[in-house]
Parts: sequence; C-alpha cells; structure tokens
Amino acid sequence: MTINIPKDMLPKEAFKILPAKEKEEYLSNLLKQILDLNSDGITISQIKEATGLTYSTIWHHLEILSCTAQARKISRGNLDVYYSPGREEHLNEFQKGKAKYLISRVKHNEGNFVCIHEKTENRSGNHTVCSGIAIPVELIDSFIETLRKAKEPAKQSSIQPS
Repeated sequence: MTINIPKDMLPKEAFKILPAKEKEEYLSNLLKQILDLNSDGITISQIKEATGLTYSTIWHHLEILSCTAQARKISRGNLDVYYSPGREEHLNEFQKGKAKYLISRVKHNEGNFVCIHEKTENRSGNHTVCSGIAIPVELIDSFIETLRKAKEPAKQSSIQPS
C-alpha cells in the first residue's frame, strides 16, 4: 500500500547535510505532515518504504510524537499503527518563564480530548513541544477537582518517617 508524503520532502543528499538539531526538527515536522496526509493510519514500515529513512529513526521520532500527544499510536497485536492526533481547536495559552503551555480541544474517531502541550524555547529561538498529555473530556471535571486539591496546603500526615 502506498502512502502520501509531502511534495516538498527534502532529497536524501540535502537532508544529510543538515546540522543535527535541524535534522531532528525536520524529521519531526515531516512525520507530523505524513500522519496528517494519511488519516487511515500508517506503520513504520510504510513510512520507511516511502521515504528511505531508517526504521530506527522513524520509530524514535514517532515514539516521541506519541509520548507528547502530537500523534496517536494504536497497537494491534505486534503491529503499531500511528495516526494524526486529530482535529485540534486552540483554547488558550499560558506562559511561565521560557515555557508556554497550550490547551486545545482535540477530536478524532476515539472521542474528544483536551490536550495540554508544554513548549520550550529551542536553540534557534523557536518554541517546540517538549511534553504533552491528552485527557478524555469525560475525565476533565475529576481532573480539575484533583488539581484543586494539589493547590491546598499539605496536610500533616499521621505517618511518621522511619
């Protein structure tokens, strides 16, 4: 099965001469574009065949994207299928120091989620996602209630350290 890849993908020679940090950013953006272009989901092998990138490179970057809520991974037996995170609607953004926190509503075929992404400034001065979480909207009220408790002063525990 052939997959869709971005028309502006760099030739292998041009990719090889990029500095290491630019390669990282390029690969991350390329994989996000590939996920967006293939809404039925794709595997690492399909991406490898279409792009010529190594399996381990693709796996590494897709794992980072899925662990930071920038992609979805669904395991089917011993096969992992990767998907775009879904249709995103930006709700708000907060800043603390050099970090930005983005809150979005995301919809996809598994339901509705609230995504929180932390972005930090990289060496080139751009903000890039360094962590993220997707929370099912059904859990938001309980989640907020628990977060409120975290703000309360710590209660004295009856358990003494040994």
